[in-house]
Amino acid sequence: MLRHASRVAALVIALILPFPTHTQEPDAKQVDSYYVLLHSRSLAVQRKALTVVLNDPKRYIPRIQQSLRDYPRLLQTDTVAANRAVYVSALVRDPSFPSLLVKHLGNSDVLDDCIYPCPLVFVLTVQASFAGWRLPSNLDHKLTTVYDLQSSILSVSRLKLKVGRIDDVVQGPWLEEHRKEIEGKTEKELIQMAGPTSKSVDTRQLAADRLETLVTTSGNRVELYLLALNEVRDASGEYRSSVYRAIYRAELAKAQSESAAPTH
Repeated sequence: MLRHASRVAALVIALILPFPTHTQEPDAKQVDSYYVLLHSRSLAVQRKALTVVLNDPKRYIPRIQQSLRDYPRLLQTDTVAANRAVYVSALVRDPSFPSLLVKHLGNSDVLDDCIYPCPLVFVLTVQASFAGWRLPSNLDHKLTTVYDLQSSILSVSRLKLKVGRIDDVVQGPWLEEHRKEIEGKTEKELIQMAGPTSKSVDTRQLAADRLETLVTTSGNRVELYLLALNEVRDASGEYRSSVYRAIYRAELAKAQSESAAPTH
């Protein structure tokens, strides 16, 4: 999707997702890698916690299931943790997860959050496109979330792993002003630029835009998900959109690699 780079208004109100506050201390038994993953502001700590979760996913499936059941409520009380739980579910990918999420497509709070690209539609797209989940036949097609989900799945089905130009997705004076910042950067360098350690929202968005057209392998798939966990919230969800497209490309590369692998 081509986006013109007159984004001054959007970036003026852009902000890094705030770290949630809690009115009471959590149960000590619950302060484990999953809890840390949902609440830590440290990228290094998140990465370590995510590794623990992915190394023993069955241990955390009940906790993730509960987070997904509570998603609409958590959106109001702990937005960061709510969205991180949904993103983590796309990596752990238990067959029970989509049915828990799809129930929320008509929730008013979810509909409000999904005016622009949102975690729920993104993760259900991943489940449908790369994990064999099928959309239920009884979905309410009048819901914008259902329409967006169907459109997203169709778009991913047409995705090709061809390196594009950043001009394919963004144009205008803003791009020309910042183009040199990304020229010649590797995928890993761009991921770092797009991540929470970058102080500039412009830099993060520009790097995410480039990743949207550059990713052709699954080598940095988990790191791309960490970008989603540390997303920039801008006026129209442009950062989310770019990161989502980069992840779709990494997921497609992974699926193609696995299908081409010899079987014994």
